[in-house]
Amino acid sequence: MSYQVLARKWRPQVFEEVVGQQAITRTLRNGIETGRLHHAYLFSGARGVGKTTTARLLAKALNCHKTEGPNPVPCVTSEADACVSCLEIAESRSMDVLEFDAASHTKVEEIREIILESININPARDRYRVFIIDEVHMLSKSSFNALLKTLEEPPDNVVFVMATTELHKVPDTITSRCQQFEFHTIPLKKILERLKLIAEAEKIDISEDALKEIARSGEGSMRDAQSNFDQVISFSEEKIGAEDVSAALGIAGTDNLIRTMRSIANRDSEEMLKVVEDLVARGHDLRNFCRDLMGFVRDLLVFKIAGDAHGLLDTAILSAEEMKDHAAPFLEADLIRFFNSLADTEASLRDAAEPRFVLEIGLVKLSEMRRVVAVEDLIERLSKLEQTGASAPADKTEAAAAAAEKKTLNSEPEPREEAPEPDPEPDSAGSAPESAPFDDREPAADFGPEPGRVYAFEDEPPPAHFDREEEQSPFIDPASMPVKLPPIPSEELEHVEDAWLDAAYERALEREGDGLVPFADAAALAAQFVGSVADSGQVEEEEAATERSPEPNRAIEIAEEMTREPEDNGMIPELPDDPSEEDLRRYAEAHPFVRKAKKLFRAEIVEVTKN
Repeated sequence: MSYQVLARKWRPQVFEEVVGQQAITRTLRNGIETGRLHHAYLFSGARGVGKTTTARLLAKALNCHKTEGPNPVPCVTSEADACVSCLEIAESRSMDVLEFDAASHTKVEEIREIILESININPARDRYRVFIIDEVHMLSKSSFNALLKTLEEPPDNVVFVMATTELHKVPDTITSRCQQFEFHTIPLKKILERLKLIAEAEKIDISEDALKEIARSGEGSMRDAQSNFDQVISFSEEKIGAEDVSAALGIAGTDNLIRTMRSIANRDSEEMLKVVEDLVARGHDLRNFCRDLMGFVRDLLVFKIAGDAHGLLDTAILSAEEMKDHAAPFLEADLIRFFNSLADTEASLRDAAEPRFVLEIGLVKLSEMRRVVAVEDLIERLSKLEQTGASAPADKTEAAAAAAEKKTLNSEPEPREEAPEPDPEPDSAGSAPESAPFDDREPAADFGPEPGRVYAFEDEPPPAHFDREEEQSPFIDPASMPVKLPPIPSEELEHVEDAWLDAAYERALEREGDGLVPFADAAALAAQFVGSVADSGQVEEEEAATERSPEPNRAIEIAEEMTREPEDNGMIPELPDDPSEEDLRRYAEAHPFVRKAKKLFRAEIVEVTKN
């Protein structure tokens, strides 16, 4: 007897043997038991998931001769007491069960000859005439239209069972007349269990890892997994291992996927290039490897999000403990970026002239993505620096000790000689004005260093009227940072709006004398121009004289005199009708507004045009 392939030899004989489609088989069995049978069924789903097998089981259940009516448990063909009808249907030679491929019979004339002209003929021996149309989406539009009326109102003893892998190509007028059943891809675990059963029955010596690789190669299709099992058996000798499966099927094993993810975690681009070289040397399909790596990244992401949740990791190639180890070095955002990049790489491999180069660059790109820093991490770093600066020691002795230690550790030049501290100007009451409290977050009117802080700018000391012993850094506490911080690469830096940093920058400008802010002590400045008031009684006398008009502000007059042009500057030259650039520049130089702007802003004329 000729050899029978595993996919045909181990085809399910009863509804219970159909793997991964329990909801569909249960519905069909209950319909047969209760007599609630439909006249047209439409099975859709991926290849090799049991559509045609279920259609044959339904035909066997409708025509089984073991019972007077339809039998929900049809005969098993390997048993001695199997009825003739079940045997003929299983062997595709029954006169009352007609199975044909729509891809080979697309014309309307063939549909009329096969179905329409024989539909009114009673079954030769069985209860029902069953028409099984495989790949029904391949029928022409005329063929579908010819079937409409018959499909809607067939004879009582006629049942249509149609199967398709592309449901969207079937017209709505056909689907609306059928009971639809969508077949799902089979979980990896169930395929593995079925392969173990076959291996034990066939007495094949194969390792657990090899069976996992074969089950994974099926990609959810039981028929594909069984066909690959046949191929591996023919390739191998006595003991079948995972390396035999990789060599026979030309797929990348789990070890290559693990090597790649470890290389990404360690930023080892050289190791990834070696993985690609190994794949090319063994003749593996690089696009299939890219798809397998995408599936592995997806499994790691699902594990990071949901853990070992039921049903989400049925197709995972690793156990929960192994997934935990390989997912630990990555964040969810990293895995999402990896998946999107691999999807682009897989799409590029489809039409690439040199697939190896595309895959190498794509994998190196994954390694470089580890350098990306999340915005949340940058904000957290700045917050920690800010908290460190805010927790500077309040004790003057500790501050002085910290400053002395900092000077000892850093070989800075000797500080310049400090100028004597000037006495504060007395106010009208004769007492020195109290300094307003300084807020770390909001810039105060006086932008000098705050007492109790040590500044980190040792090379340029702060203004002389501040006590150096009481100065502390508004940025970093030297006592809280005994070691030097490592340098941050430029690619990890990112601009972040921070009010405290802006205020610190303004204070630094004030210390350098380069600020454009109002004067800190406007009263003292005005006193230098107008003169000090003799006593408070004179102030009260001037306030009482309400009839007298207020005197002009002398400070404003002095400021205007500073920017006023001399009267003997001459007249503004007149411009000719077609002035040259030299005439325009001479006109601008003589214009009083331009002269005032140049003096105020220390500007220069760059370009002169005539509107």
